[in-house]
Amino acid sequence: MRFNNSLRILSTGMGWPSAQPGGLNTYFKHINEALAENHDLQALVSSSEKPVVKEGLQVTNVAKTQLKLSKRRDAFRQHAAWLMDNQDVDIVYSHFAPYSTGVAMEAKQRNIPVVMTFHGPWSEEIKLEGKGLKHWVKTRIAKNMEMKAYRFADAFIVLSETFRDILHQNYQIPLTKIHIVPGAADIVRFQPSTERKAIRERLHITEGTTAVLTLRRLVNRMGLLQLIDAWKEVVREVPDTVLLLGGKGPLKEELEKKIAEYGLESRVRLLGYVPDHELADYYQAADLFVVPSQALEGFGLITVEAMAAGVPVMATPVGGNREILQKFRPELLFAGKSSQDMAAGLIRSLRNQDQWPTAEQCRNHVLENYTWERVSDQVEVIFRSVIDNHLIAYGRNRSPRVQAERKGGHEKDVENSVFGSYR
Repeated sequence: MRFNNSLRILSTGMGWPSAQPGGLNTYFKHINEALAENHDLQALVSSSEKPVVKEGLQVTNVAKTQLKLSKRRDAFRQHAAWLMDNQDVDIVYSHFAPYSTGVAMEAKQRNIPVVMTFHGPWSEEIKLEGKGLKHWVKTRIAKNMEMKAYRFADAFIVLSETFRDILHQNYQIPLTKIHIVPGAADIVRFQPSTERKAIRERLHITEGTTAVLTLRRLVNRMGLLQLIDAWKEVVREVPDTVLLLGGKGPLKEELEKKIAEYGLESRVRLLGYVPDHELADYYQAADLFVVPSQALEGFGLITVEAMAAGVPVMATPVGGNREILQKFRPELLFAGKSSQDMAAGLIRSLRNQDQWPTAEQCRNHVLENYTWERVSDQVEVIFRSVIDNHLIAYGRNRSPRVQAERKGGHEKDVENSVFGSYR
């Protein structure tokens, strides 16, 4: 359906959360759904299976994730080029650097502006999870991919001040090109439940037990090893507490060993991967949510999801979590990232539950600041500004079919001119 003054948006992501859970994919799904309410939007992803999408949303799976990265990149570029040659596109909206470069190059050949959302330093995330020469080479290749993609963007969206600074300092992106738009929560799906007691019984949470929940990918930068170290101290000081830890990843065995070593089997429950359809129940059953991130936490979608469900959140002062809680209840931030900081903060907080914000206060903070409607409105303003500036600076050939003169050698000219502007 075409709305008055609506935009034609070509949106490229990584995957889709029905097949590949994760913060980037969850954000991509929700922002596309919100934008599609008022605009013509087509989204491209790479997924192991057919994405499960909202009725009316146009999402194309251009490549299976089983293919080599180079094949997936080519698939994005080819499909995007075909779309741009057969219909008008006002703006390209990219979310994952490795898949963005070819699409952005095709857009530049057709004089279409490009906005990229920076979800974090992909190469740094890789770097933190391995060692050795082979891993170093892999990290360098990833950084080169990022640098190449980002040089084609007319503007960037980041979810926090922390990622604005990283994008500026590590990738030499001018601050004038960077716009901060925080993430959001699905406020319909995540809300307090009137059936909380029944939900807790179904999840086997004993009456009288304080349930502390965290949902994280089981990798080093998420701080789960430090949280287990802290929890050993917490249970000594505050009985009748249980830590529910959901997620999957390479740290599973190490976490299991540490839990056994500390004798915490009855005080820590490893939930494994929590399916999407069960997330709301776990939020609604929890008394407290904790985010122990050590690095590269761009926003914290799970933080605002938990708060939308009425659950207070404690977090390390890292990235977007610091920004979310600092303007809500600063005392819910740990003093630092160490296990000692977490233990001290949790013990103090659990002993003073009467001082926690109410479910209504938590939810209201989200309703006032972190809804997808609010996010999509801000993103649209950025789109229109970029499009207007692009038209003033370059003009625009509105034809959906760009002929052979934009191919061949001209592609190299575009790449050289864009790269040269940053050297």
